Amino acid sequence: MDDITFSVGAVTFKYSLTAEQKKFLRLTQETTVDLNQWPVFADHITDTIHAAIPDELKLPTEKQLKYAQTISKDLKVKLPKDYDESALACLSFIADHKPAHDRVLAVFNGIKGKLLG
Repeated sequence: MDDITFSVGAVTFKYSLTAEQKKFLRLTQETTVDLNQWPVFADHITDTIHAAIPDELKLPTEKQLKYAQTISKDLKVKLPKDYDESALACLSFIADHKPAHDRVLAVFNGIKGKLLG
């Protein structure tokens, strides 16, 4: 056994064993490993699956959604209708309005600093 290959949906994972791992494998007993006990494994699976999704199909993250909503509220601009279903739409909205939002925050923080200082 030189390679480990398994598929999850349309994503296929492949790993080639090192020479040292191959030596150790010859010494092992029949064992089942619960990969749910390895949080790092789950994180890598999630990251890999997410990376395999075409950009136009990706959903925005919770952080992106909250930031877009904050910009919309602070600048009193309407969110695009599909901002919560498309990462591209959400990120495009953020990119379009971030400079104006940054300026509003800078003014607010300057006024707040003068009032408290």
